[in-house]
Amino acid sequence: MFLGGWLVMVGVAMLPATLPAARLVGVARGHAHAFVFLSGYATVWIAIGAVGYLVFSPLSSNVRWAGAGVALAVTAAYELSPVKEACLRRCRSPLRILLQPTLVGAVRHAVDCAGCCVFLMALMVALGLMSIVWALVLAAVLLVQKAAPFGERSPRLLASGLAAAALVSWI
Repeated sequence: MFLGGWLVMVGVAMLPATLPAARLVGVARGHAHAFVFLSGYATVWIAIGAVGYLVFSPLSSNVRWAGAGVALAVTAAYELSPVKEACLRRCRSPLRILLQPTLVGAVRHAVDCAGCCVFLMALMVALGLMSIVWALVLAAVLLVQKAAPFGERSPRLLASGLAAAALVSWI
């Protein structure tokens, strides 16, 4: 169940958000390199999902509304962190991918993207929101953060909403 949901989230939320970077690789190096780039990127995310499954699956039955509030608050705090900001800045500037071999660039880009949203994805796991609808919501959030002109500022708004949801869950 978890891994299937994770694969859906990778396919619906993560791969589309990195298509501009893959397109850049394809234009600069050819379609075969774009395929290698996307394959490397997806492999990193599948590995993150496997680790997440091993970590979260024993805990999933213990997360109740109090745990959901903690998960929401931690995710809100991370959205405001310097780590998130640095990862988002690198994710929004994929030109550096071309300065490295394709597979290395794919792995580094995937790690930066993970740094942007792994807490959001972990939150979805913790709240049991591994559905296509929530994957599409996550995809929209990530697309705004990575591609919209105001995307660098969007984590603050998202953090406010997550913090409010955490407070509501504890009331």
